[in-house]
Amino acid sequence: MNDTRIQCASNLQNLRDGLIAIGADAIIVAINNSFGNFESGESYLTQISGYSGSNGRAIITNNEAALCVDGRYTKQANTQTDNSIWKICTYPDVNTVTLISRIMKKGQTLAVGPFSMTYSSYLSILKFAGKIGFVVKLLDRRQFDSLFHISTPSTTKLFLMDEADVGEPHVDRIKRIKGTLRSGEAVLLTEKSIAGWCAGIRLRKATDQKSILPNCVVYISHSERPIVFCDLTLEDVCHDFSFAPLSDFEDVMSAVDKGLVYCDYSTVSVYFPYILQKLGFGVEASKVDVGQFEAVKNQVEISNLRTAAELTSVAFIKALAYVETRERTTEIEVVNVFKAELSKNKTFVDLSFNAISSFGENTSVVHYNPEVLGNADIEAGGLFLFDAGAHFTSATTDMTRVVYRGNSQPPANLINVYTTVLKSVIMFSTARFPDKTKASCLDSIARVLVWRDGFDYNFGTGHGVGSFGNVHERPSISRGSDESITDGMVITVEPGVYMPDFGIRLENMVCTVASAAHQGYVEFETLNFIPFCQKLIDVKSLSLYEVEWLNDYHALVYEKFRNTFADDLDTFRWLEENTKKI
Repeated sequence: MNDTRIQCASNLQNLRDGLIAIGADAIIVAINNSFGNFESGESYLTQISGYSGSNGRAIITNNEAALCVDGRYTKQANTQTDNSIWKICTYPDVNTVTLISRIMKKGQTLAVGPFSMTYSSYLSILKFAGKIGFVVKLLDRRQFDSLFHISTPSTTKLFLMDEADVGEPHVDRIKRIKGTLRSGEAVLLTEKSIAGWCAGIRLRKATDQKSILPNCVVYISHSERPIVFCDLTLEDVCHDFSFAPLSDFEDVMSAVDKGLVYCDYSTVSVYFPYILQKLGFGVEASKVDVGQFEAVKNQVEISNLRTAAELTSVAFIKALAYVETRERTTEIEVVNVFKAELSKNKTFVDLSFNAISSFGENTSVVHYNPEVLGNADIEAGGLFLFDAGAHFTSATTDMTRVVYRGNSQPPANLINVYTTVLKSVIMFSTARFPDKTKASCLDSIARVLVWRDGFDYNFGTGHGVGSFGNVHERPSISRGSDESITDGMVITVEPGVYMPDFGIRLENMVCTVASAAHQGYVEFETLNFIPFCQKLIDVKSLSLYEVEWLNDYHALVYEKFRNTFADDLDTFRWLEENTKKI
């Protein structure tokens, strides 16, 4: 057993000893258990298991440890944890309620941390507890944190975004939210992207997960001055909000006039509704989808995203050409090449997430991180998958490509899967649909060709992208999403197929635009310009329409960037070769 697993096992035993001390038989530990801003993003779940994915929830008893993750992380969870201790379950086949029903017995006590789950999940577990007959014990922050090693608080500063980059004054965004409220009503915003959109505050330095948004809470009432709760210092003077530390949430809210507070039960941590109710506020599920305000971009935001997508495309082309024209490189070196190209632009801030740079069998791990799971040499023939993006001062990006390194003919199964995924991207990108179509319907459009060939993928088809915000924002293009898609949204389309020994995913950023041909309909405009791998395309299986779309796209890529790489012969030749007409 390596040192990391020895430490995780020790931490797990300490947690079990702590359960006895607080009179609990089991505890739920999630990836996100705290709401502060810390120097390190290591979660409590990572401390006890070694698993470092962005999604996961575990149930721990004195003799059992079960970790539930979604399909993106099954392989990673099995790789990072000690399988003699941990049982890995995959959502939705097995979910938290399934685990609880198997583990909890009548008369037992299940401990829950104040930030371990959403209020919606907490209410569901309370209802389930009533049926089985066990007790749910909501721990306070001190009780829960005492069970783990607490990270060092961050010293990063906050700043306010320039209105020139935002496209509208933040006071106008506040007014839009207040316009949904009546006297005596308020809304509590706790989701990073929405709170950041409303307040316009950003971190001066990105976190180690590359987030540029702080953990904060925004309280907006119909008549009072809004309050931002955040445990970081704001550099700028702001007259639109009052500021208070997160730790003072209960004390500050105790002095506020008591009324009805709307919360998004699906995103707000159980702590906040619990405290509000304790203080005498009424709490109800949000009647207005404030996230829809943030999801629809204004013209300044769209223009900035368009520019950022082109800048990221240049760096992508540089990185992919580097992979295919060097005798030997490494996964991390490719990331460094990508970042170095981005850094030539003064508006570049940081990568928007830890880049997925994977070669060979590593491509089979959906959220592979070479800095965590290894740094493979790239010196032979095989698949290389690169999923990366960037934060610029006014926009954020996210895109993915797969290439086949080597002069040999790629195996037929790789060509088959790649072509299927490419056809799916084209079908989605060229869709026209009625305004306010549900996101779940669009998800099906991307899957239909994948399904036809007997494949599927255990993640959503796409997501919203922030305006210098979170790389994953509203809306969610997924099977269960009830969100409406309308003009002015910037989203990704990223279908993929994953096998035990390889994975292929292709991702473009697209913007929804009103159809010029059909009133009341919406179409997509593709924002990024990166060649697809022609060695992996079965041209015979493409329709004439798909061939035309691909040729037009590649011609546009070449015209945009041929002068950019005029003095970089290796990259120019790669660009020329990969944008030729098929």
